[in-house]
Amino acid sequence: MGEGELKDLFKEAMSRFAAGVTVVSARHGEEERGMTATAFMSLSLEPPLVALGIWQGAKVLPLLEAAQAFAVSLLREGQEGVSEHFAGRPRDGVGLTAGRVEGALAVLRCRLEAVYPGGDHRLVVGRVEALELGEMGPPLVYFARGYRRLVWPS
Repeated sequence: MGEGELKDLFKEAMSRFAAGVTVVSARHGEEERGMTATAFMSLSLEPPLVALGIWQGAKVLPLLEAAQAFAVSLLREGQEGVSEHFAGRPRDGVGLTAGRVEGALAVLRCRLEAVYPGGDHRLVVGRVEALELGEMGPPLVYFARGYRRLVWPS
């Protein structure tokens, strides 16, 4: 199998893995940025750690490293426009409030624990230091290159 074919098949296979949608944000000085991320997971309960993959060229990465902190907003169904905005397709009226996405299911405030190389991405590990829980509801889910709905409640 050639490298190009493997890459295409890898992208197709990964599109078949359902993922929740998050916005990762960081602030350093007067600069604040956010980016949409689906490569996010809980890593450890003791201590509370999360991990996420960030493309090495993402503008939020140097900000996150300089601040040594970041937030992860877990998006809810209906926040597709927020996801699109932070994925580089700007929407009017969308932004961050106090470093987080308004109306998210939850917001995890993290201190940067470690950054590891991972091909064209960096694996970022954060220690959760504070949590904000929003109203419970269905999450924003990404599957097969599009947003999907969960049956709620199941």
